[in-house]
Amino acid sequence: MAVISSFPPLLGYVPREHLASGGQSAVYRALNPSTDQLAAIKVVPLRVPPGAAAAAGGGGGTAAMDPATAAKAKQLVREMRIHETLQHRNILRLFGGETRDECTVRAASGGAETTWPSGLYMVLDLADGGDLFDKITPDVGVDSDIAHLYFRQLISGLKYLNQHGICHRDVKPENCLLDGHGNLKVSDFGLATVFKYKGQERLLKDRCGSPPYAAPELARPQPYAAEPIDVWSAGVLLFALLFGNTPWDEPTPNSPEFAAFLDGSYAAQEPWRRLGSARESGVAQLLLAMLTVDPERRPRLKDIERMDWYCQSNPLLDLSTGLVADPHELLRRLLATLHAHEYLGPPAEDFEELMSASQATSQQLPALSQKMSQRGLDPNQSFRSSLQLYSRLSMAPTQRTNPNLTRFFTSQPLPVLLSVLTRALSSLSLAPSSPSTQPFELLYSSLASGSSASAKESSTAPTVEQVSSAPLGTLLARVRIRTRDKRNQKLWLAILVSKSVLPPDPSQSQGGGAGGMDVDGEEEQERGQEGLDVVCWKREADPLEMKRLWRSVAERLPEGVVVAM
Repeated sequence: MAVISSFPPLLGYVPREHLASGGQSAVYRALNPSTDQLAAIKVVPLRVPPGAAAAAGGGGGTAAMDPATAAKAKQLVREMRIHETLQHRNILRLFGGETRDECTVRAASGGAETTWPSGLYMVLDLADGGDLFDKITPDVGVDSDIAHLYFRQLISGLKYLNQHGICHRDVKPENCLLDGHGNLKVSDFGLATVFKYKGQERLLKDRCGSPPYAAPELARPQPYAAEPIDVWSAGVLLFALLFGNTPWDEPTPNSPEFAAFLDGSYAAQEPWRRLGSARESGVAQLLLAMLTVDPERRPRLKDIERMDWYCQSNPLLDLSTGLVADPHELLRRLLATLHAHEYLGPPAEDFEELMSASQATSQQLPALSQKMSQRGLDPNQSFRSSLQLYSRLSMAPTQRTNPNLTRFFTSQPLPVLLSVLTRALSSLSLAPSSPSTQPFELLYSSLASGSSASAKESSTAPTVEQVSSAPLGTLLARVRIRTRDKRNQKLWLAILVSKSVLPPDPSQSQGGGAGGMDVDGEEEQERGQEGLDVVCWKREADPLEMKRLWRSVAERLPEGVVVAM
């Protein structure tokens, strides 16, 4: 394994902060030092013999791998080849990638080492607004304007794919991301396939996707048409936008809720009753049409674009561009609903001031941009910058690059926090995801491995002295959760506990770093309140189910543990 002094740039980009880890990949915020442009680097590890990675990047050279790895490498390269041809405002852009051998980067100053695994490395557009459904309140949903905005953007992206002969096959909340202005980006093309080439369509055979969002024809043995399954999934996702829940766990008679949908008794049940009938409501007419069980009678994407609810005006949507018209108001509405249902703390004074100032006249906008710049915010990323200003925690040096909201800050000592956290999880009586696993497991981190999200595990808790001397952002412990949600889907999460500092009220401070990229926070550490960040990350989970579990944990913590959220 090679030991080098710096990460070899990928299309000019080098990774900075860890952003997220999924079931089979990790994503890092990345910077191109030559252009100061930001992007994301996605790493999908593969067990590849030394030297085989470079060959695999070209689509060949898999002979040296074991059969399972070779098949996965081939599928990943195929996914990349499909994805990198796509350029649309509602599709997450893939700029390119390559397979690489394992290497270790050792800091020149003799600091911590970082081991980068062999696998596929890809450069993607940075979804700086985070997960869409992280901003949506479970069992409540969003108002009609927001649902309409994101539904139109989703259909726009799916129509583009369809025109290029591509079926996504995995439309669900986890694959709906937001850019810095709050626009939806369809992501993750791991299950995508080409169904049309030179005007010739083929039926599909593979059974794939997430059961709550999958079309009913996927439960049958016959081949199926491509476009109708994406239409069905988009309909279920619209339901989730409107109500903060899915209508059933799977589209088969085995599901009591789907059985009620088939026999018509669903209309008297919540939340369907709030939707109304197709005669009374435009959105009900559209949604019920998309959820037509017979795929041959299900509307196509072009039909959806002609329906009344789809065509209505929307103050949040610029119809001429298809982009968000008012990012500040969009974010204000999303966060106000989360706060009203206790998924989020109260807004900071600066956030409320910014919301008021965002209604300023064109003559006042330069002053608003200047004030955002003084806070270390990017005025050109209005949704993301407003989100960053929401609370003291979102302005903390360790949280400035985290756009997701399942987190809190505590001033409790590490042993006390871990004790109350594990007690809260135990009280939930979580079921393990499989007979051979525990529903949750507490793991300590070796402080020698620094702040990397892949920090090595230790069998002993760090001492008070070790925590005190550790730099900001150091990962101290994690709680790994592997259970199942109420739809019997995997709910795999990780709660990471890191050293942090809660800054003073930003309205009393000017500055805050260039673009929020720096996480050393020396100035904030001198003036702020030292403590711990407690952040819940999705490994493999429905974002709405993750938020439900997260609030259940927070509600069981003793008063005073949560200082800010």
